Amino acid sequence: MSVLLWMLLTIVLISLPIWVISFFFSRKVFKKLTHLLGKIDTFDALVKFKKDIAHLYRAKFSSLSARIGKEKMKDIKHNEQAFLDTIDEIIKPKASVSKHLEPEITIDDEESKTTMIKKRKLLEKIIYDALGLRKDGKLDEYEKKIIEWLAIDADDKDLNKLLADLYFTMSNYKKALPILKKIVEMDPKDHKAIRQIGEIYLTSGDFNIAELLIQKAIGINPINPKYYISMVELFYNTDRKHDAIVEIEKVIKLRPTNSAYMLTLADLYQEVNDLDNAKKYYFRVLEYEPSNEKAKKKLKELVVE
Repeated sequence: MSVLLWMLLTIVLISLPIWVISFFFSRKVFKKLTHLLGKIDTFDALVKFKKDIAHLYRAKFSSLSARIGKEKMKDIKHNEQAFLDTIDEIIKPKASVSKHLEPEITIDDEESKTTMIKKRKLLEKIIYDALGLRKDGKLDEYEKKIIEWLAIDADDKDLNKLLADLYFTMSNYKKALPILKKIVEMDPKDHKAIRQIGEIYLTSGDFNIAELLIQKAIGINPINPKYYISMVELFYNTDRKHDAIVEIEKVIKLRPTNSAYMLTLADLYQEVNDLDNAKKYYFRVLEYEPSNEKAKKKLKELVVE
């Protein structure tokens, strides 16, 4: 009996440390394997990215093959291969997966979130300081401050909007337009940027594009009177005064006490020879602004007529 007991104790003493070591080793291996599988997902996404890029690259130049010489096509193919080789270098397992095997070099989600919050707060302070400069009329300093920080974060939408709005307000459309287009690429529903681009095309006389863009902005945000005013200006410049009247009436529904909008509508009615409505709105202007000299003068002229 004692011999059997000693044998059992010996087996337990030998197997227990092995089991403990195996348990902890298995946990470590499982942790690394899970991490590796996550990186392989990223690697697969990169492979797909490479295939998509290659497809776009080839589609771009395939139509040229019938129109250019063989030598030029060789150069194109060489450049294509060099480009794809570069992509290969980026997505090789040894370069993208293997280097991530050690967990200590990955960025913790919480740490990343904290960094983003700090960055956002810094940008908010920059925007606040910049707006202070603009309010004080220090436009050169305002522009310089925004450009400095865009050099650090070129894709920050808020900073891009501030700079685009500055150039747009100053009628520097050459500088405003590419920034506004970039904003719309980042956010296709940014109705303010879309409307401003439309205004730039309107100013340059490209009325068809301007109309499409301004209508798109109104479709996204139908309660901004400035957008309808842009349409009024467009219709007026393309000799569509009745359409302009329809648009300005929409504006007055949104801003029923704004005498400037009513004065514009009264002028339009007079231009299309609808004198009753012209008088009606000149009187309404005087209800809200009794000292408006233009409305008084127009009413006198219409009464004499």
